[in-house]
Amino acid sequence: MKEAKSSLKRRFQRWLITKTLMLLIRITGNTTRIKSNNQQILKTALQEYGSVIVATWHQNIYFSVWLLRNQELTALISGSDDGEVIYDVFAHFGYQAVRGSTTRGGIPALKQLIKLLKDKTSVAITPDGPLGPPEKIQSGVVLLAKYSGVPIIPWHYEAKHLWKLKSWDRHKIPKPFTTIVESFGEPFHVPKELLPEEVPVICGKLEAILQELALKTGEEI
Repeated sequence: MKEAKSSLKRRFQRWLITKTLMLLIRITGNTTRIKSNNQQILKTALQEYGSVIVATWHQNIYFSVWLLRNQELTALISGSDDGEVIYDVFAHFGYQAVRGSTTRGGIPALKQLIKLLKDKTSVAITPDGPLGPPEKIQSGVVLLAKYSGVPIIPWHYEAKHLWKLKSWDRHKIPKPFTTIVESFGEPFHVPKELLPEEVPVICGKLEAILQELALKTGEEI
């Protein structure tokens, strides 16, 4: 009986949190002024390769749901309990999802994403997630690009007025009626012949690109 009550309580909490997040995202999305930089880069890459990997920092997940909702992306979402709520929110806004991680033993998720990319379905990934450290590229996104043969498109957004959570990633929550700038970076290619010992070097290069994109985006706020 106690287990049943506990399970019911968890389901209700998940439902309540999910509905609250959906409402907040819609309110913010419908009241903000949004400026998009270099969105044509994404369109051109899709025309050339059929699919891409959109990469952004974990702290951007919350409002990426709204900003990228029309890009037909499949999101990689953690298989953890916290990921259940994120999965529900993404599904509400029309996203497909793969549960799991491309690191920490996440071979099944990596294989599934490679198949999707080869079938011309673009994916979105946070290469410093799901556990951090923040703004440090894990190898999964590089291996994904290597084996799928499609480029990584760096993406970042900044908001003029926002809250920052005290989470490991300092997650960003834009306030309603604020101004938001989103930016797409140039396609980042990973060679198919990349050797295992070269992966950290490529991770470092992508990390620097995402950090520079974040800096430039912030300068426009």
